[in-house]
Amino acid sequence: MRVFRTYSRVYAADLEAVLASLTAVSGEPVSTRFRLSDGLELATVGRVLVVAGDERALEPYRATAATLIVDDLDECLALLTRTGAQILRGPQAVPTGRNLTAKLPGGAQIEYVEWDRPQWDRAGGQPI
Repeated sequence: MRVFRTYSRVYAADLEAVLASLTAVSGEPVSTRFRLSDGLELATVGRVLVVAGDERALEPYRATAATLIVDDLDECLALLTRTGAQILRGPQAVPTGRNLTAKLPGGAQIEYVEWDRPQWDRAGGQPI
């Protein structure tokens, strides 16, 4: 299994304010943006994933420290299971492909995402 990208996560109440600051400082545009059914809004600028919503909506996600984009979510799940990780959510369909969230031995909580073709196209193409 390959990890193609790693995104640090930022949690916010006001998506527009955070995006304005991130794009101004980084010089990079918003490359992905969508809303989830639970009311959360997500957007990426460079290698930062902003997760925005009210405190109640954000609470289940705040412990997740990073998002890793992987080439094979099923292989990732098998590796995580073999290493003793606790699968907290997923695998499940998401607007960018499929994901799962796992708590690793030692306590780190990470989201793993396998992007679908449309998301790779939005992000500039899949690495070789």
